[in-house]
Amino acid sequence: MKKDRPIQETIETELRTLDRARRRSGLLRETALLKFRWIPNIRKAVQYFAEALYVAAGSLPLDPKLLGESVVRAKLRAMGEELRHLEGCAEEVMDILKRQDSLAESALDPADRRLCEWAEEQRREIMRLAVRFERRVGPAPEKQAA
Repeated sequence: MKKDRPIQETIETELRTLDRARRRSGLLRETALLKFRWIPNIRKAVQYFAEALYVAAGSLPLDPKLLGESVVRAKLRAMGEELRHLEGCAEEVMDILKRQDSLAESALDPADRRLCEWAEEQRREIMRLAVRFERRVGPAPEKQAA
């Protein structure tokens, strides 16, 4: 008969897994890691390196003086930049359809074609959201010479 793990142990294991994923996502975008899928060892090395950087940097609090603005504003600005990155990723997906359409024979599966068209709709929504973030936080602070 299989013995179940105590619920506390199960919860702690899940929290550790989520924490590792959150640390990794702090520095790496899954869309960037996608380019390393065919080289598993390099992908793993990049993930470990990013996690080590995050742990080292995460021990220091964000300094508004160094940021040139409040921590809240800086985080919201970073979220807007992430949205711009996602907008670019959606555009890359749409470019797949455009390249296929320029060829004489389109080899794109009909389901993938619909996904590309859906990605274009999502790109517009992401762009609108990014603009709202940019308008809300205002222009980036001027960089001061060191």
